[in-house]
Amino acid sequence: MSRHSLRACALAAFVACAFAACTPQAVRAPVPVDPAEAARQDAARAALADWSLSGRVAISGGRQGGSGRIDWTQQGGRYNITLSAPVTRQGWRLGGDARHARLDGIQGGAREGDDVEALLRDATGWDIPVRALVDWVRGVPADASAFGDPRMAYGAGQLPASLEQAGWRIDYREWHAAATDRPALPRRIEAQRGDARVRLVVDEWRARQASGEAQGDDGDDLASPDAQLAATFRTLRLDDPAADAREHIAAGDLRPVGVCGFACLAPGAGPAGAPGAHGVDLRIIDGTGDVIRDDRHLELKARAEAYARAYNAALAAWRQAHPEAGAPPPAR
Repeated sequence: MSRHSLRACALAAFVACAFAACTPQAVRAPVPVDPAEAARQDAARAALADWSLSGRVAISGGRQGGSGRIDWTQQGGRYNITLSAPVTRQGWRLGGDARHARLDGIQGGAREGDDVEALLRDATGWDIPVRALVDWVRGVPADASAFGDPRMAYGAGQLPASLEQAGWRIDYREWHAAATDRPALPRRIEAQRGDARVRLVVDEWRARQASGEAQGDDGDDLASPDAQLAATFRTLRLDDPAADAREHIAAGDLRPVGVCGFACLAPGAGPAGAPGAHGVDLRIIDGTGDVIRDDRHLELKARAEAYARAYNAALAAWRQAHPEAGAPPPAR
């Protein structure tokens, strides 16, 4: 999403609605800290390996600002973040890991780089510490060797109240209570460094600890293919695949959408949908595969295939109307 589109989503209105409950709190007496209990809870949050969150975010810095819905899926060291503006229904997607990142949905086409913070700063004007936020959103300090030593302060329930690291201050305003096989996780977060600020309200967490099964707020297993598909669906417009296609076309991403079974195909994409045809690069829907776990997974996979077919049909129609666009992009 371009900075111009994001500014169209009035930050003041978003903050008034999404953060209405964030009223100033009375000063409270310090909460006695039980170091052993605080350390136990810190370790439980740090042990979360794969997780996803859905919520609302407001970002500001100098004269730049924006707000919208956020969906973040983390699988080990790899992240996939989608931000969508509620009014314009435009959005961008950021995917990558510690070594490389790709930003889709911005004016001028997709951008890639080895420094995700620099990539976002150049494209949007925002100063967002993505690699540190991977930890900070869980209430965990980032790697001290990369971001410096942290300073933690704890509040009620032996949960972090604030964290200072790399010049940023992160305040944890509210927490989701612990659930079965899931520790307490932040609900309302504010991160600030200078005039750069990120405010996040997490409506839903789904998480898996390093040892044990994945659990979401509804008890689903995040490690399972059906839960992966359900998490992926939250980043797609299942009711309007053509709108997703138009958004990616505008961003310069002409890859067909693929689903995987015994091979990875792009249904509805014609010859480009055949496995390995022309070495075409596909955008695979995570959670599809040749092993069907149960009836729910089969149903979700059918929905993924229907989405891909409709998306690719819209993409094919656009290609037919724009033959100058050339052949589908090669696999990288």
